[in-house]
Amino acid sequence: MSVFARRALVPVHRVLFAHRSAHVSVSIWRRLYTTPIVNSTTPLANTTLVKNTGLRVLFFGQGAVGIECLKQLIKELRSDPSCLSTIEVICLPAKYEASKEEEGGPLPKPGSAKVKGQKKKNFMARGRINKPNDTLETTSVSDVASSAGLRVRYISQAPGRPPQISFFDQHDAFKFDIAVIAMSLRQVPMNLIKGIRLGALKVHESLLPKYRGPTPMQTAILNNEEVTGVSIVECRDGRDEGRILAQVPYTVPSDTTYKDLSLALGHLGSRLLVKTLQNLEYTRKLAVQQDDSQATYSPVYKTEDFKIVWETMGAKEIYRKYRAFHGFVPIHTIWRRKDIMNVLLIKGMTMPNPKLPLMTEDFYNRPPGTMFFMRKSPYIEVPCIDGDRLHLTLLRVVGRTDKTAQQFVNGYLRLNGGLRMLTNPIERKKPTPKFVYPPGHPKENVDQECLDDDVGF
Repeated sequence: MSVFARRALVPVHRVLFAHRSAHVSVSIWRRLYTTPIVNSTTPLANTTLVKNTGLRVLFFGQGAVGIECLKQLIKELRSDPSCLSTIEVICLPAKYEASKEEEGGPLPKPGSAKVKGQKKKNFMARGRINKPNDTLETTSVSDVASSAGLRVRYISQAPGRPPQISFFDQHDAFKFDIAVIAMSLRQVPMNLIKGIRLGALKVHESLLPKYRGPTPMQTAILNNEEVTGVSIVECRDGRDEGRILAQVPYTVPSDTTYKDLSLALGHLGSRLLVKTLQNLEYTRKLAVQQDDSQATYSPVYKTEDFKIVWETMGAKEIYRKYRAFHGFVPIHTIWRRKDIMNVLLIKGMTMPNPKLPLMTEDFYNRPPGTMFFMRKSPYIEVPCIDGDRLHLTLLRVVGRTDKTAQQFVNGYLRLNGGLRMLTNPIERKKPTPKFVYPPGHPKENVDQECLDDDVGF
């Protein structure tokens, strides 16, 4: 068996099952590089695998997955022998790729309620996620490419218009052998890369045909999936519905967040991508068509999807939503301070141990969303509609900086249990309405006491 046969990519018909721990261990990469997968039962067992050489790659990247894929491609480019000859990078501008959280948070719809920061010019987009994900590391794709001396072009997209690449046309596409896409296809001008000789490969963060679309990781966490993975798939007409060249499953830890999952799948997918390019002809011979009857889709999330609805959402549902969007767009609620409706971003949250004692005996007599605190406690305790509770550890009032639970208590809260977070803003100079329980709830007809705190309840 040749060296390249031993290091050949795991094909679809012999999937490498990932570990069941929270992190990708070294043994997984050892198996990727040393496990022989060409044997007597393989259709190409008697075929000598030859590495591709001299591929000219046009790389589209964004976020943690894009960063990891580009790093591995650069490592392969500098190796000897290498299956790559050149890499050119197309990405979003570094300022555009930076965290949206620095500009604020999603706003409620303008109305009669006074919303602090509503007139700010650089306020965050209202729930649009066609902007890139938060950068999960201190660097961006453009920083990695520039430090490696690669040529970088930038994508620009005006509202209502398709994305465009600066100083790039269809004639430039003929200079490349293959395109590699590690970002949302909605931001890639597919009409400009149709002339690329070997087409385009997409690094997709799910086990296709499950969760096609722009948000597979978020949807997997929201649906409480136990297993997800990475797929290398051929792009067909700008969609992720082409043939599957390779897949690697990944067991999702129970408490993982979008940020953690992006890093894990980025490490896994980047190595899978390099092995695919090294044995491109072999993997295409063993490629598998997707079964459209088994296809599911991940949606484009909007502002309402990031909002906490205290009247209907239990603690586990809120915590799952926090995990699905942590590092993408923070979930938010409304916090009233006098006549000002502040958008409060929840940037740190945990599910407490049920054996942990309550902060006050009056805890479950207060409506969901009420804040209970102790001056030296590292968290704020909040009851939920299902009788469970959550701990908030990091918060941000839009337009301000991040604050730990202790800093938030010292700066904003005065009366323990005197602040209730709201689902929607209310009109100015009107008292905060009493909490309305859904029909059939045991406390539906219970009159909830309202404390008159100066921060609003």
